[in-house]
Amino acid sequence: MKDIHIGHEIEERLKILRMTKTEFARRMGVAQQNINRILQGKHISTDRLQLISEILNFDFFALYQDEKKENNAVAIGDNPIAAINSEVQTTDCTLLQERVRNLEQLLKEKERMIQYLLRDVKKDIKT
Repeated sequence: MKDIHIGHEIEERLKILRMTKTEFARRMGVAQQNINRILQGKHISTDRLQLISEILNFDFFALYQDEKKENNAVAIGDNPIAAINSEVQTTDCTLLQERVRNLEQLLKEKERMIQYLLRDVKKDIKT
């Protein structure tokens, strides 16, 4: 089994998703201090890791599996490079989809704010 510092791996995923610790804590349903402890920790319970995997849309359990790439290689014509590329493309696609959703949400919020500010400007012009 690989020697993984799971806290660092989770922190890297947060950076990739550009998710703040505050937002992550909200989604986890815990105080931000708990998030800091998680990110500093090398070990984590499987229940907690399952929840984090779901929230961050990433299979952290796969980090511990040496045979994963071997199984993928066999499935893709015994070509380990193809297996790795396939895995990277799937991960990249998932990350990009999550990023697009985050940007769409941000855009909606900004458009709402613009409409709100325009209403204030129109009121000021009338008076």
